[in-house]
Amino acid sequence: MKQVSNSSAEVKSTNKSCCCPRRLNLCLLWSSFCSWFLRSLERFFGWFGAGIAKRPLITIPICLVFVSVCSVGFVWFQSETRTEKLFIPQDSKSINDLEIAEKYFRVKIREEIILLVALPGNQNILSPECLRQAFQAHNAVIELESYNNFCVTLSANKSRSAEECVMINPLEFLQFNESKLSGKDPTQIQHELSKAYNDTSSLMRNGRPFWFNFNRMFGDAIRKDGIVTEAKALQMIYLIQDPSDDETNEKVLAWEKNFVDKVASLVDKLPCFEVHYSSERSLDDAIAESSGSDVSLVAITFTIMISFACLILGKFLNPLTGHSLLANAGVFAVALGILAGLGLGMWFRVPFISLVGVLPFLVLGVGIDDMFIMVDELDRQPRDLSTVEKIKAVMKHSAPTVCMTTMTDLVAFAVSTSTSFPAIRYFCIYAGLTVTFSFLMIVTYFVAIMSFDVRRIKSGRRDCLPFCHAPPPKEGAPAWDEPLPQTSNRAMEYWGKFVTKPTTKIVVIFLSLSLLGAGIYGVTQVDEEFDRRILAKDDSYLKRFLTAQQNHFELSIPVSIVETGGVDYGMSSTQEQIRALTSIVTENKHYKNLSFSWMDAFAQYAKKSNKNITGEWFLPELKAFLRIPDFAYFNQDLRFSADNSKLEASRILGFMKDSASSTFRKDAMITLREKITERSKLNAFPINRNFIFIEQYAITSRETIRNLLIAGLTVVIITSPFLVDFTVTLLVLLNFAALICELFGLMVIWGVSLNTVSMVNLVMAIGFAVDYSAHVAHAYVTSDKATANERVIEALSTLGASVLMGGEWYTVDDTAVKRKASAGVAQKLREEIGCSTFLGMVILAFAASEIFRIFFKMFFGIVVLGLLHGLCIMPVYLSFMCWKPVVIKPSSTEAETEEMSGGVVRQKDSQVFGNGLQLACLANEEEIPAHQKTASQLSEDGTQAQQIDKNGKGSTQRDDDTVIDGAIENKGITSDEEELGFKSTDEKHIGI
Repeated sequence: MKQVSNSSAEVKSTNKSCCCPRRLNLCLLWSSFCSWFLRSLERFFGWFGAGIAKRPLITIPICLVFVSVCSVGFVWFQSETRTEKLFIPQDSKSINDLEIAEKYFRVKIREEIILLVALPGNQNILSPECLRQAFQAHNAVIELESYNNFCVTLSANKSRSAEECVMINPLEFLQFNESKLSGKDPTQIQHELSKAYNDTSSLMRNGRPFWFNFNRMFGDAIRKDGIVTEAKALQMIYLIQDPSDDETNEKVLAWEKNFVDKVASLVDKLPCFEVHYSSERSLDDAIAESSGSDVSLVAITFTIMISFACLILGKFLNPLTGHSLLANAGVFAVALGILAGLGLGMWFRVPFISLVGVLPFLVLGVGIDDMFIMVDELDRQPRDLSTVEKIKAVMKHSAPTVCMTTMTDLVAFAVSTSTSFPAIRYFCIYAGLTVTFSFLMIVTYFVAIMSFDVRRIKSGRRDCLPFCHAPPPKEGAPAWDEPLPQTSNRAMEYWGKFVTKPTTKIVVIFLSLSLLGAGIYGVTQVDEEFDRRILAKDDSYLKRFLTAQQNHFELSIPVSIVETGGVDYGMSSTQEQIRALTSIVTENKHYKNLSFSWMDAFAQYAKKSNKNITGEWFLPELKAFLRIPDFAYFNQDLRFSADNSKLEASRILGFMKDSASSTFRKDAMITLREKITERSKLNAFPINRNFIFIEQYAITSRETIRNLLIAGLTVVIITSPFLVDFTVTLLVLLNFAALICELFGLMVIWGVSLNTVSMVNLVMAIGFAVDYSAHVAHAYVTSDKATANERVIEALSTLGASVLMGGEWYTVDDTAVKRKASAGVAQKLREEIGCSTFLGMVILAFAASEIFRIFFKMFFGIVVLGLLHGLCIMPVYLSFMCWKPVVIKPSSTEAETEEMSGGVVRQKDSQVFGNGLQLACLANEEEIPAHQKTASQLSEDGTQAQQIDKNGKGSTQRDDDTVIDGAIENKGITSDEEELGFKSTDEKHIGI
């Protein structure tokens, strides 16, 4: 073996690199930085793991105390279910406009609705029998306790009786007098109703004429020759105050709860009708109920995950090396992380929302993946390493990988906390905390338990019954903990050879471009609808109400155009500008050719009466105009000063066309705002309480693009040290962008619209999408094969199965050396570990909540598209690259021995990700198996000696150990295992 002098610390490239000219050495500098960074990570986690292995009985209580302290945050548990506080940007224009309008007009009102639909046997509800049943429902509401205290009045004063309460009720055409039905047949009732409809001078309790409210009260009504002959549905709307102080708001919410309960009790008592009902709090309740209804799924998921982990790690045919108890500890560690994350969020008073209910499913799957990665690494360690050395090696080789994947998810969530949507911000805060603390529990609590499991194996104790010794293996059979021969993944190797064929490449390129084209088309076609029904579970009364309302009633929204500029209304120019607002509304294609303008009516009145309404005559004539019964309803649209000396504000009404489409309503709101700003000099703005909900549709696309761009770029920056090469990093970024576009296309196919719920899923997709491509790209970069095709084949053969099952990202010594220790067992495990992430979410397919089912659909799309890109598209594009590894040849101060062979530096103990170095120690020109090399490394305290014969067989020996056939003879009970009650071999120097 050749020795290299200290002066030979130069840099050598195996071939010309495509990423930059050799003379610039940019690739070398970047590769050196990546090597230093990742080597530092390995050293840190190795040191950290060794410390935990030495002191597990200290680590475990510290973890439990930490989680307990964080869990104190549940004392400040605060659930937020108000839709306007979750799904609406709090600084939106609609909220600001609503606050301004509320100073002059009552626009913040809560609606409590009873909707009565005729049953098949009662097609026409305009019969005395059916109307008496409607009176029964009405009386049940007005008799509720405190109704008079909370109802809205026209005078803005507290109601003294139910007669003063404002409502929009079809029974008002009978003056709420049930006795008027006596002796009348349906025809007479129809004439009474038609009389009320045609009477423009009589005002209802909301200050509007009957015809103005007709379409909101009667569903599927038919009018012939001015007579209302038929109606199939009635809608009674009770207007309740919307208080701003929390104390009164709680009382109103309690009253609304009584309202819902009372009307629900009438469902089977009104034989004429199918009873539906809704309260202002119903949507909030539906969200809470939707998430709460699937709480049982969390318990089912934990049960499935525990069973899955025990099944995979149990090794039931091997009583010694299984990890069933360790698997339970891993699930418990993730649960501790979830508990700590949620508790700490509540420490900081972050409101708990229903969307957070999906986190146990997501975090449990990700956390179990991390556990499998570490147990897989443990099984591949040589049997003759001490407990501390094993844990150190496990942490050194696997913790950087787990840390990287955790960081990608954490950054994606952290960046998204800057969103304007409170619901997404709260979700991302809790998601970031739970993912982070689950990782911390895995690398602390779980590692401490793992050290006990290693000691158990060394002492020959059973897996499930650690107080019993494992039986000896059958005569002639290898020891229970004997490493199995390596079994490579031939299927993925064949797959790699298949995708590198020229014909396959052409097909894959065509497929990728077709998918990208379809994805880009999907981006342009994705629906931005937000159906409120998805927030409720399938059997929710709110979902039934919304469906019935959409089927039987017009969904036109009255929009107020409010003018608050303090203008001189006596000027003719001002009057013309106010009248011009009517044209702006009616000319908009989203609005009906119908308006409700006091100025238009006033001007027509003045023209017919030959009156002057300008200058000093304006105010007296206006007051006289409002005293006329036919025009008295315009009082609701004017706000006079306290002394009635001037007009402070006014409004006109326009009517949005009948549509339940959120996109249509969004466009109607935005275009009307724009036209008023462009064409009017008045300080006017359109407003309706529904605008605060429609506002979210206007910024969803912008927020989604912003979150994807910032989070995607940030995640790529974080993963770039692991990918090393700039060109490969760019390719991963482009691959990620293509996947996101294709996910939009899949949303179109599934009918999932772009809204706040799907936006959360897109945030989650960022971390997962990058991981799928980065796995294969990293293996490609660290390969030392001569051609691009060979590097692709090696990357797929070593990592393909792991990526297929969502698994581990190996360090360079895994791909370059392919350790033989426990390879047979580990290979099977590597093919299973990724199932856990998907398994953790698949249970959501059976959720009663549409929100959770959308999570499942989106997650399924992320997995399928991620695998397609990671195993098919990405390898093909990598095969066209002429990238060659830049190799750093270390000096003798960094490695004891090295040999130049075929232009590749081989050195001892160089688990470096980015520079293509290969770990090897040569004896008689043969490469020593990786697990023997690991076993041959000296410990930090220098108490370990190395024995290697000419065949490369080695063992670890201490000063007082007897070597028998390359293994260490058991010599009593160690200090740490004696305390645990185990009998084992060595490690006398390790303290707990």
